[in-house]
Amino acid sequence: MSGSSDSSHDTTVKDITEDEQFLRIRRLNDNNHGKRKSLHEEQLEDAVLDELGSPDVLFNTVQPNDTVIFKTRTTSEQGDKHLHVFMQKLKVKEKNRYKKDTNEMQSMTRDVDWGSRGSIMDEMVNNPLRSHFNGPAIDEKYSRVKATARSNTVRIDDNNTIEIANETIATDFSGFYVLFWMAVAFTICKVTLQYYEEHGDFSQSIILRYMTMNLWKVALYDIAMYLTSYFAFVIQYLCRKNVISWRRTGRDIISVYEVVFLFSNIYLPKKTFHFNWIAQIFLFLHSLVYLMKIHSYSFYNGYLWDISSELDYATSTLKKLKKLSSPQPELDILQKSIDFCEFEIRSQSSTVRFPFNVSVKNFFEFSSFPTLVYQIEYPRTKRIRWFYVFEKCCAIFGIIFVMMVVAQQFMLPVILKAKILADANLTLWEKNLVWPKLLLDLAPGFIMMFLLVWYLIWDAILNCVAELSCFADHHFYSDWWNCCSWYDFSRLWNRPVHSFLLRHVYHSSISAYHMSKVQATLFTFLLSSVFHELAMFVLFNKFRGYIIILQMSQIPFTALSNIPLLRDKKLFNNVTFWIGICLGPSMTGLLYLIF
Repeated sequence: MSGSSDSSHDTTVKDITEDEQFLRIRRLNDNNHGKRKSLHEEQLEDAVLDELGSPDVLFNTVQPNDTVIFKTRTTSEQGDKHLHVFMQKLKVKEKNRYKKDTNEMQSMTRDVDWGSRGSIMDEMVNNPLRSHFNGPAIDEKYSRVKATARSNTVRIDDNNTIEIANETIATDFSGFYVLFWMAVAFTICKVTLQYYEEHGDFSQSIILRYMTMNLWKVALYDIAMYLTSYFAFVIQYLCRKNVISWRRTGRDIISVYEVVFLFSNIYLPKKTFHFNWIAQIFLFLHSLVYLMKIHSYSFYNGYLWDISSELDYATSTLKKLKKLSSPQPELDILQKSIDFCEFEIRSQSSTVRFPFNVSVKNFFEFSSFPTLVYQIEYPRTKRIRWFYVFEKCCAIFGIIFVMMVVAQQFMLPVILKAKILADANLTLWEKNLVWPKLLLDLAPGFIMMFLLVWYLIWDAILNCVAELSCFADHHFYSDWWNCCSWYDFSRLWNRPVHSFLLRHVYHSSISAYHMSKVQATLFTFLLSSVFHELAMFVLFNKFRGYIIILQMSQIPFTALSNIPLLRDKKLFNNVTFWIGICLGPSMTGLLYLIF
């Protein structure tokens, strides 16, 4: 294509060979300069979306009064490597952006689903117990059937209902649920009174002293930790105001901040404020919650910044390539990019369009919701059920009291014995002969503590927070107690963390680092193991790697449970799962205490 000069203005010739970035790429790929080099693919994409996002750079446009002369018609003839890489990226991305069978667009944030769902404990135990419990039902109905018709009239179907004389009767084990909590209540009363008789008061309780020590300092530190999480909002707000670019600056800043946030909240409670171990592990676990929220908020919006940049770039490029009469396949690829980017941004919210979600109100709501995965909007309830909140608050304080009693009476004596064994001048073999006995002593208390901690956090606290924040999705766990493999357990027992790992570790490692599914699974398990090891360091002030080994061993155990010989033996697999649950945490704790 050529242009001629007009008498009214000067002619300016802009050649692609004058572009510094193009010359740099040509030098890097010149075979005469030794070993061939190349820009990293992500750097090229950054260059496309950031450095070349401006029309003045992309197409070497000049002032309105200047005439632009292009040497060639197509991108390949122009030698615009950046645009070529951008087009190649779009071809690769199309595989994930469209369904294979229908060719319909699908959002890249579809990996986590939301809905107005109640918790399993409420829907299957608490609510039916209050609304449908009518005492025994089988015998009453059975006695009404005539003796001649009683034979072959009782049948249990697949839905766990009982059919008598062609009439279905629903029954359950609600009475055993009541009995369980009554047994817990009587046991706690017994051991509490026993402790009071032996010590005269509760002030000598080590667990109570640790729980109440520096309470206000710990609370203030936790508030300060929460406020520092707003740094993620500040970065996104600066990106919204075009003060900084997400890809050039914001992503690196937030990545460094996450590392500083993690290790500072390990170091400060331990070395600066000298909090006890209960306060330290509480603050560490809470810091992980803030850390995951920071990461999810930042990189979810960061993904949308990339989509927005791609949309702007593809739109401006398409307009100019149409003027150049570029080949239709290139135009089609750009049009598909525009359509998908519009679809992706619209599909995130029906009320707030990105980037207007970047606001203090939106971040405050996300920080108060019991979820670790950021979305622009979530399913919400219309009102707060205050009696439900009262029930969960009673459960929270009641379970904490039960946990303190269990820790004081059942676990602390064994832990003190383990500490004595660790400090004793014994050989490794002699210690190995003693610690199995301690394992059997510690296991009952640890099993109770494990179940109580799970119920406290994933049922009582999260449901209470969800109700107070009008968060409609209470699906924080599934029926993990029926698991037949460790893979199922990792998915079901902690849904918020699983959702975070699924989106920001598993899928991100596949898309960003081009890992296979097996590699991404191993990486996700390894990263989770490392953070569990950090928790052990906070508790025991030592690195040993025991929990990394034990947690990574879940992978071969999962593979073992899927072999043809064991795949269909669900009951056997569930028994082996519960053996691991009963002995695994106790064994881990003793290993860190003794060795």
